Amino acid sequence: MFRPEAIARLARWKEPILIALVLIFAIRQFWRAVIYQSWISGVVGLILIAVVASLLYVSYLRARLKRDVNGPGIVEIDEQNITYFGPTSGGEVSLDSIRRLQLSTLPSTLGDRNWIIWHHGGSLVIPVASSGADRLLEVFTALPGFRYEPAIRAIESDKTEIFTIWSRES
Repeated sequence: MFRPEAIARLARWKEPILIALVLIFAIRQFWRAVIYQSWISGVVGLILIAVVASLLYVSYLRARLKRDVNGPGIVEIDEQNITYFGPTSGGEVSLDSIRRLQLSTLPSTLGDRNWIIWHHGGSLVIPVASSGADRLLEVFTALPGFRYEPAIRAIESDKTEIFTIWSRES
């Protein structure tokens, strides 16, 4: 009846769907405040709409970037530290030591999409499809001036190249 790939695709979008339902509820509450001329409820409703809409935007971006978790290795995130345990390589990098962030779409032994994190001691390559790598974008948002759009364009690109997503101002 339901194909497994359709269910997997729907599961990828469950967070934005749930947040969209909360947004509909918030809009309904605001509309009721307007009808009953309750300005306090209206202000609370507007604030709620703004917060939920921003959460919806972030969850939409995360859903677009989510990939299957079948790549090699495991990513662990502990406060400011990113650790990658790979089958042939690995390493740890502090968020403060990151100098440049790139995404490679060149075919490699690790997969077709890999984060390249340049830091003081060299570089760390992490497959986008490795377990726990989906949380990296949330960590990268702490980098000053980081934006989701270049990462989305790079991950969805059909070109085989290395995209620079972010670099630290010297």
